[in-house]
Formats: sequence, C-alpha cells, structure tokens
Amino acid sequence: MWIALRAIGLAYLGSVLWARAVPDTAWLGFGGLALGALAVSLFERRGRTVGITTAALLADYALVGGLVWALAGAAVAYWLFVAPLVYALHRSGAVGAWLGGALGGATVYLTDWLRAGAPPIEAMTLSWTGGVVGLGGALGWLWQRRMQSEQNALLEEAARAVEQSEAAERRIRESYRELAYHYHRLEEHLTALQDAAELLHALQQARDSESLMHTLLERLRARFGASGAAICLTDETGAVLQAACATGALAKLQKTAFTVPVRPFQKQPSVQPLVTQIRTAVLEIERLAEAHSESADRADAVVVPLLDDRRILGVVALTARTQNGFSPETRARIRALAPHLSALLMLIDQMRLMSVRLAETQTLYDLENLLFSVESPRTLPQRALSVLKFVLPYEHAQLLLKQGEGYELVAQMGAMPPLSEGLLQHSEPTESVQACLYDTSHPHAESFAPATSVIVAPLRGGVRVQGLLALGRTELHPFNELDLELLQTLAFQLTSVLERALLLSDLERLAVTDGLTGLYNYRHFQERYREEVNLCRRYHHPLAVMLIDLDGFKQVNDTYGHLEGDYLLVQLADVLRNTLRNTELIARYGGDEFVVMMPSTNLQGGVAAANRVLQAVRETRFLDTLGEPRFSITLSIGVAAYPNSTQNPVELLEKADEALETAKRSGRNRVVAYENIA
Repeated sequence: MWIALRAIGLAYLGSVLWARAVPDTAWLGFGGLALGALAVSLFERRGRTVGITTAALLADYALVGGLVWALAGAAVAYWLFVAPLVYALHRSGAVGAWLGGALGGATVYLTDWLRAGAPPIEAMTLSWTGGVVGLGGALGWLWQRRMQSEQNALLEEAARAVEQSEAAERRIRESYRELAYHYHRLEEHLTALQDAAELLHALQQARDSESLMHTLLERLRARFGASGAAICLTDETGAVLQAACATGALAKLQKTAFTVPVRPFQKQPSVQPLVTQIRTAVLEIERLAEAHSESADRADAVVVPLLDDRRILGVVALTARTQNGFSPETRARIRALAPHLSALLMLIDQMRLMSVRLAETQTLYDLENLLFSVESPRTLPQRALSVLKFVLPYEHAQLLLKQGEGYELVAQMGAMPPLSEGLLQHSEPTESVQACLYDTSHPHAESFAPATSVIVAPLRGGVRVQGLLALGRTELHPFNELDLELLQTLAFQLTSVLERALLLSDLERLAVTDGLTGLYNYRHFQERYREEVNLCRRYHHPLAVMLIDLDGFKQVNDTYGHLEGDYLLVQLADVLRNTLRNTELIARYGGDEFVVMMPSTNLQGGVAAANRVLQAVRETRFLDTLGEPRFSITLSIGVAAYPNSTQNPVELLEKADEALETAKRSGRNRVVAYENIA
C-alpha cells in the first residue's frame, strides 16, 4: 500500500512539473527522486533495519517536500510530513519515530528555505518544524513505553511459570517417593502377577474367542510344564459343561460334555463332584496318551473351577506325567490364577454377548429398512428371510401369511416341506398358535424332515395371528430357548414391517385407481399417456386411444337415482375389463366417460376393440342394486390412433374427443374413428 502511495505522489509531482514546463535540471532531480523511491521500495522487502528505514525516510521526505512545493506551500500540504513518520514508526518502532521526527523537522525547514530562497523565519514554518520533531519524539516515547509494558508482562508471566514449574517439581518429587513405595510393594507380588501376565499376553494376541482360548492353554502348558490342557465352559442354561478347547494330551477331550449337578433352590451348584468327574476323565485320557516316556501310573491332573457369584463359568484342567506330578507350589500358582481366568471368561462371554446384541440390532435395523430397500412389497418376505440368516443361521426357512382360514407360503428357503401341509395340520387352531421349539422327539417329526430342529413364531398383529415364521436346522447345532426368544422379537418387528408394506401397497393402489369402479383414475392415465407419447416419438410405434361415453346416463340418474347410476358404472367397468386385453390401460376419464389406451395398436385394431366393447355392452342386461336385470345401455365411442389419425401423438386425446362428438351427433350407439370424419 505504501508503494502505491509513493507511486501516486510521484505521478502527481510529475504532472505538476509537466504543467509548469520546468527546465531539464528539475526533470533530472525528479528522475533521481523516482529512482531513489524505487530502490527504497525494493530494499524494504529484504528487512526492517534502521539503515533501510533511514533511506526510506529520506526518499519519502524528499517526495513530500516536492509535493509541498507543487502545492505552493498550502497549509494542508504540511500534513503530508506526518505520513512518513507514522510509516517509520510502523517499521522500526521508537527508533523509526525518532528518526522520522528529526528528518521530518529538517525537511520542513529545508523545504521552506528552498521555496523562499532564504532561511525561513515565519511562525508557521517554525511551528511545523517543531511540531514534526515533537510528534516523532512523543510517538517514539509512547511506543517505547508500550514495549516496556509488554516486556514487564512477559517477565511476570515467566516468573509465574517458573513458580508453577517449581511447585510441579515438588509434587513430582512427592509422587515419585509415593510411587517408589508402591513399587516396592508391587515387587513383593511380582511372581504371582507374572503368571497373570501370561493371560494378558494371550488376550493381546488373540483375534477371537477361539484363538484366545487356544493361546491361553498353550501358555498355561508352557508356564507350568503340563502335557495337556483343556478349558470347559457352561452353556446358556448353565446345566451342561462342554470342553470348548483342548490341546496336547487332552486334545481328545474336545466337545466332551459334562452335566453340572444342580439341586433345587441351590444358589450355586456343588463344585467338588464336578471337579472329581472331570479329573477322572482327564486322567483317563492322559494315561492313554502315547507320547510319554514316563509310566501311565505317574499321570497327575489339576482341575480348577472358575466361578462367579452366581454360577459356574467353566473349568480349567492341566495334566502332566512326571515323576512327582505337580508340586504344591505349582498347584497353588494355578489356583491363584482362577480369579483372573474367571474374569477372562467373563470378558469372553461379554464380547460374545456384545457381538450377538450387535448382530440382533443390525438385523432389526435391516428389517426396518426392508420397506425402503426392496423394489416391490412382493419381494419383501423373501428378502426378510435372507436378513434373518445373519443373526439366526438356518438351513431351512418359511414365511407363511394368513389367507382366510389357512396359511399361504409366501417365501421359502431350503427343502423343508411347507408347514401348512405338514406340522400345522397336527397343531392347535391357528388363532391360538404359540411360539414353539420342535426336535426329533416330536410325534410328527417326519412332517418337517429333513430338518431336525425347528422353531416357529407367530406374526401377531394385535391379538390376531397374521402369519408364521419358521426356521429349521439339519447339520447346524439345534435351536434352543434363547433362539426361540430372539425369533419372537424378530417376528414382532417383521410383523410391523409387513403391515406397513401392506398399507403402503394399499395407498399406492388407491393413489392410481378410481374409488368407485376400481379402474385407473384420470391422474394415473395422464402419467401413462405422457410416457407412451414419449415412446411413440422415440420409437415411432403405433398407439391408439378410445374415448367412451354412456348414452343417456343422465336419465338413469334422474329416474332411478345416483346409487343406481353408480352401480351401473361399476358393472360397465367389469364389462370393459372382461372385454379388453390386460395390456390395454382402462381408466375412468370423469363422470360417465371412460378412456382406453392401447399401446402398439393402430387405428384398425383400435376400431376392432371398440366394436367388441360396443357389442358386449349391447348384449349385457345390467342389474339394479336389488339384483334384478333392469338396464340396457349403449355407448358412443371415439377412436384415434398414431400415426393414422395424426402425426403428433400428443393430439390423440383431442382427435379421439372429436370422433366421440361426431358419434354423438350421428345418433349415438356407434364407433367413429377420426380418419373417417369428413
């Protein structure tokens, strides 16, 4: 910006010199001034040294002196001496202000001297000289005071930071002494914690629960010198203990199940009989192992139950075949790990539960969004079965919806026979169907073969059963009660989705159909008509339109009432549906007028279809609301077709309407094609 001001000042001074026709020496001075200003502008970009500021002040004050001379010493021109002073303050602070004041005062005095040709003694010159010097000194002093205040504030802030640092250092020293005390306490328990650290390492290296248990058993074997290790976990019911993972000499124990003894009203099952049962089993396997040099009589086992406050979580078993078996110290170390192993199993169980809940939530979300992701509500049931497979794996699935007194199979996966033809025939009445779990012990198990385990949940809308959802397994693990509860939750959500899909389907149907006749309405006809017109323009295939009007319909309404007239329109709509092809769109055009659009039909085909309609109506005796044959009606029909009637398919409705008017004027009860109009 300051460079632009210099350029403006030089331009103005040059224009004045040109206007006054000054001698060449003045132009030489002006050129030197311009070069000096240019050089100073270039040097200013390289730094903010005092020397560059001094050079800039000399150039700027020389330019200001020239401007004052050009302005003939006008009083307002002297204010220009303040601008270089402020600029010097901005660039070099107090030193710049002092230099600007001194050089500015000298420039004021020299400018008036050169302009007057003698040393100036006027009061204005002396006052401006002193004013510029004083302003420079005052601004420099104020700038220095400001900088001094900022330095003092920084020093105070630094002092506070030092004090805070010293206080923090004291706290750190106190914390260090406290930490050292606790560190010495921790060293006393280091041996026991090293065993627990192995569990943490196994947890860090594991990718899932199965790899975690395998890594855990391998580390326990290496840590305690065991030849075999196994971990057994209880199922969801807590009544069965099954070997979840086994390695080494106990690998044969994999998938072996043990019964957890539970007595009535017992808060926690008895542990010792279970420990004895498992110890006997693992010792038997250890004695049968062949990869040992020691005698089978030296086999030893440690079985540690893993408990929480309410139930048995599982059991860890280690076996060895050494001269003295497991030492008392080793047994104590293994038992000391029991709380850590229990916590680890609880973590695994929580991870599994979180995974299941996440899958359930995702499935509920997917079911909720089925309505917006399927192309048609008809495909929704099949898509719903695919979504359910994510959270409840199955090999067979069926979705049945209520139809009258029975059920209709609307979606199926797998080879299980339809339940409506098998299992449901031997079940309770449909309105009392409950969620059930079936297995091979069911009296009619052959009705759902090849499935060996089936869960069925009703789709209830309020108190009425609207359908059934059934899943079956053959090779997979059988379903349990928890799976049945989950299926009921999913069935409830699916019922809501199906009800909304049915409602949406009804709304879509009502939006495009006439409420009285069930034919398409005027709005839907116009949409389809525009689409067909666009297709005609692009592919040039023929299109025919038929407009139908009832002859004398007003007399029917006036004589018998609007109720009879409406019933007559409903019967006429049925005749049109039965006479015309499914590919031809029939719509109520308004009042007693109907319109038929016939794609890929020329004028000859349209007239033939109109004659069929006319003949069918002539031969029909229409009923009144009491069911008695009463009315014989006739129709006036106008037909137009592209390209026979017009080369512009948009005009088809207009041409058909003209043909209809001609049919009415010609005596009604006839078909008139547009090309036949004279």
